[in-house]
Amino acid sequence: MQDSTLSLLVLAGLAGSAAAQAPAFSTPGMAQTPGPPAPSGEASGQTDRFRSVFNPAFSFVVDVVADHLDAEGDATEDGIGLELRAFELGAQSWVDPDAWAYFIGVTDGETVAIEEAAIHYQGLGGNTTLRAGRFFIDFGKQMQTHVHELRTLERPLALRAYLGEEVKGDGLQYDGWTGLGDATAVRWSIGAFASLIPEGDEQEAELELGVAERKDPGDLNFTARLTAFTDVSTNGVFQAGFSARFIPEASAELNGSEVGGLESSVFGLDLTYGWTSDDARRALTLGGELLLNTGDTIARIDDGGTAEPDDDTLTGFDDDAQLGWYAFVDWSWDQQHAVGLQFSAAEIGDGLDAAEIEAYYTRRFSEFHRLRLVASSFESDAPDADALRFAIQYTVMVGAHGHGLNW
Repeated sequence: MQDSTLSLLVLAGLAGSAAAQAPAFSTPGMAQTPGPPAPSGEASGQTDRFRSVFNPAFSFVVDVVADHLDAEGDATEDGIGLELRAFELGAQSWVDPDAWAYFIGVTDGETVAIEEAAIHYQGLGGNTTLRAGRFFIDFGKQMQTHVHELRTLERPLALRAYLGEEVKGDGLQYDGWTGLGDATAVRWSIGAFASLIPEGDEQEAELELGVAERKDPGDLNFTARLTAFTDVSTNGVFQAGFSARFIPEASAELNGSEVGGLESSVFGLDLTYGWTSDDARRALTLGGELLLNTGDTIARIDDGGTAEPDDDTLTGFDDDAQLGWYAFVDWSWDQQHAVGLQFSAAEIGDGLDAAEIEAYYTRRFSEFHRLRLVASSFESDAPDADALRFAIQYTVMVGAHGHGLNW
């Protein structure tokens, strides 16, 4: 990004488009999800008693995965599988010159969930946005992204282990950004949520984690992020960020035994470098993130002296800190073809470690039509946990498609 380009980005942000997810900023490794154009004149897309105009932008996404899994120790997991991983329906619209709203509903063919439904308000002035509703947390550069938008088939192992497959919360978040000189921009955010425990999160069979519905202000769940990106050459951009997620009060229940007073904090440091050729056809992206999982991290379970899980009881939690990380490289030799490699490792408790490597080839037929071939390997010190997977991911997006910021 050259100096003149950053000036244009700053002007675009002052006009309000950056804060509302329009593609004014392009940071290395971000998902290609353009947001809505800024409203012009009185065309807000809303209806009133004198006009019948109502023109939100709709979209839908079909994400299908076929795979072959060779799982050690569990023959029921072996073989070929074919699944509709997600059918996503979304809508987005400006509701007035200062507010933009969107929702994302997703089904896997069996259950339906509202993954995001949020309002972005820009009327506070400056380069700030207040978002309210349900949305993915602002952590690193991958947790804001829906799974079909990732470079890889799955999120890195370390993120899945410490944060969850997807983490969305009902709450409020404040975003702001500023330019530093001609070549650097800095963004920050802070959010407060009712709960940031992923739905269906289970550390052991039938272990249920929860947060009280009503709580003191200090027992809300919180996120924070500080990040900056800067030009390092005519064609290179470097970004660094720090993220945090806090759950100060939670409980766990297993077969009727309950433990309260639990807390969890996860911290992340991410670094990303992106290079793009002069003709914008070739691109190289390098990145990674270091994660620290602290608090009550490991459940202690009494198995009752039998192998049956029905008589297991929860006796408490350990507070051993865990380290995890991932690194990746992605190379596009033109706008249609890309290859990449990602490695992730994580401490998962009780002296156990796990590691995962994923290699992929992506064929982009267009911005909205993609085929991906994936080979991945998972290894763990836990008995009979290793697995080898080959997958084909086929994704089609129709309509205006955009989610939250991920820079």
